[in-house]
Amino acid sequence: MYIRKKRTLVMAVATLALAGSACLFSPTIDPDEIGDPDYYSPVDSAYKVVANLQLAYQTKNIDAYLECLHEEFEFLLLETDWDDYTGNGEIDESWGRDIEESMTRNMFGSPDAENIELTLEGNTESIWYGDSTGATLELVRSFELKVYYWENNQIEGFRAVGNAIFRCKPDENGEYKIWQWEDQSQT
Repeated sequence: MYIRKKRTLVMAVATLALAGSACLFSPTIDPDEIGDPDYYSPVDSAYKVVANLQLAYQTKNIDAYLECLHEEFEFLLLETDWDDYTGNGEIDESWGRDIEESMTRNMFGSPDAENIELTLEGNTESIWYGDSTGATLELVRSFELKVYYWENNQIEGFRAVGNAIFRCKPDENGEYKIWQWEDQSQT
């Protein structure tokens, strides 16, 4: 499945957990043992915002997650995942910050979804050709997303892998934010 489908599945699992139909739990991480994470501040480099995004995912910190997204944020979908996400009757090729926030808030907010792991790897960083000012940087990262939950007295879950392109640009305060997140997943 593609990452959008995986993200939709995560959101569905979180919704089911909230309704009492599933019980998600962490087989390896005790939230009390996480401590106070070290987010980059100031976020004066593009790699720092991507690192903050990964940490926000790992700790399910919605405020830190949203802090990573530019006001003009856009999640670019694979063609196979185009659908009507806004409910206006038109096929969407992407979604904005509002839908991203809603989906992520649902996933992070589930009291039972304690084990959501996102690993991003890679170190490529280049100036994005679409910005003549050179301010927008493009970072290609491989990812692995794991979500575990309890079903029928055993640990269940899924794993998604692939690549993502993060286009990051500074906001009005000079701090880098993720402006575009392009899905290039293969599972």
